[in-house]
Amino acid sequence: MGVPQVDENQLEQIGDYVKTHIGEWIREQNIFPFPPQNVTKDTELIERMVRVEEGLKNQIELTRQGFVSMEKRFETMDKRFEDLQSYMDKRFSHQQWTMGILFTLLTALISLFNFL
Repeated sequence: MGVPQVDENQLEQIGDYVKTHIGEWIREQNIFPFPPQNVTKDTELIERMVRVEEGLKNQIELTRQGFVSMEKRFETMDKRFEDLQSYMDKRFSHQQWTMGILFTLLTALISLFNFL
């Protein structure tokens, strides 16, 4: 009896079958040099890294919200300063006119008293 001939398609099917089941076969035979405890440690480390990444994402989002809030506060403060400056300009202009009128009246009164 001779060796049966296997075509390329059958070899690919066998290869795919072996690839999908080899991990399972190795675990069943305990071929790994490390005990399975390392697998749980790795899983714990991965879970911890995921939690840290989620915490960092939350911190980044909180920081962004803080910057948006501060930007709004600065815009409000800027508006207040602009309003205050406008008010002070008007008040200064009014005070200038008042002082000018009083100075003119005082000059007129002094001239009048000197003339009499």
